[in-house]
Amino acid sequence: MKNIPVAFFLGEGRLLRSELIVRLVLLALVCTAFGELAGRTVGEWGSAVMSAVFLWSALAMSIQRLHDIGNSGWWLLWLCLPVLGPVWLVIQLLRRGVEGSNRFGDDPATRADYLKVDIAE
Repeated sequence: MKNIPVAFFLGEGRLLRSELIVRLVLLALVCTAFGELAGRTVGEWGSAVMSAVFLWSALAMSIQRLHDIGNSGWWLLWLCLPVLGPVWLVIQLLRRGVEGSNRFGDDPATRADYLKVDIAE
């Protein structure tokens, strides 16, 4: 199993749709809480650091999601196009992932040992 804290910051591997949504919500809550705390104690720079952490993590998880549908992380450049680029990218991020392995890794939705019974014991 992947190391979860590292998976929030590196764009390697694949990520399921449900995991993306859960991780983004958790990350938003944590970064909002710590950003508010840092903003009150350190000032605007504290909030800016937490905003950068959220942005970096959201981009890394989006890259992992793009890997799951078989696309490169460079597809995030669609965000540069006004209106249609972000809409198209959200549609891509919500697509179903490629079944089986692809060039970015194994399918995270498959469980190799699911319902496997060892009758030898």
